[in-house]
Amino acid sequence: MAIFADKHNGLVYHDDQGTHCSAFDQVKEEAVRTLVEMIKESLPDGDHHRLTIKVRDDGGGVVLQVSLNFEVEAERRYGGGSSPDSHV
Repeated sequence: MAIFADKHNGLVYHDDQGTHCSAFDQVKEEAVRTLVEMIKESLPDGDHHRLTIKVRDDGGGVVLQVSLNFEVEAERRYGGGSSPDSHV
């Protein structure tokens, strides 16, 4: 079972079906892949997100946690609201 949480807005999603994995490397790969999918769905909705996946075994114990902190911060303003880098 996996628990998906967006700490910024307090939403928690439970995956009650889960995914069977035969090796820890497979568990890690699946968790990272799922986090990337969550990022695609969550961003760019806001400037601050903490996304976390907790992977649990059949007994409910946490075997892996994968997290990502996402923040957008303006360092300073430039005249006219444009960036000094034309490609940004």
